[in-house]
Amino acid sequence: MQLQLMDDAYWRTRREEMSREFPGARLGVLTDLTAEVVDAFEDALLAGPESAIQQVLTNHPYLIQYAIPLSGHHGIWAFPQQMIRPRAADGDAGMIPDFLVVSRSSLGDYWHVVELKRFDEQFSDAKGQGYSKAGHRAVSQCNGYLALFRDYIDAVRTNIRIPSMVQPSGAIIVIGDSGRETDRQRTNRSNFVRSSPNIDVVSYRRILLGARADVGFTPRGAGLLTTAGRGGKVSM
Repeated sequence: MQLQLMDDAYWRTRREEMSREFPGARLGVLTDLTAEVVDAFEDALLAGPESAIQQVLTNHPYLIQYAIPLSGHHGIWAFPQQMIRPRAADGDAGMIPDFLVVSRSSLGDYWHVVELKRFDEQFSDAKGQGYSKAGHRAVSQCNGYLALFRDYIDAVRTNIRIPSMVQPSGAIIVIGDSGRETDRQRTNRSNFVRSSPNIDVVSYRRILLGARADVGFTPRGAGLLTTAGRGGKVSM
């Protein structure tokens, strides 16, 4: 069997095919990734607001795959800020996760909820004895999202108009910088992840390190990857 040449024409055709699989999604594939894209992501992290990070990941969704378990280089489909539950008549706020994503591995497709928090806020509190305010809020939000999918997935499909959606495998909180965590903060985060089978917590450094590696590892001279961690081994 003759191998197919994976040139520009191949990727245009492949992108068209993949785009039809999940209509309305932002598609990301490996060929989208460039050093300039990773630089833009790093700039968004340093800018501070979640909105800046959200915008870069919406424009370049392939970056999200570095935070997703069981995700190879098979592409990712991202639905940014879908209202999975409208505001209630009694005034209760609606639910709008930052992303619903579909990733693909050799084992199949997986849906996840992705919730973003700031790069300059850690999941653990300063002493590493509990969760920060941002960490608490993220866990509460993700538990609410997963409960809604579990109990009312048909209603969610109707609200977001994605009939092909299946029950998410879990939720992923992206927050903070593992390179700046203390040992206690890192241990506290790891303990949470080990005890919570449906919610993972990863740092933005995991995304940045994975993306830099795939573009030939071209860190800036004073970039984030040159910043030494304070607590020894880094857990992404």
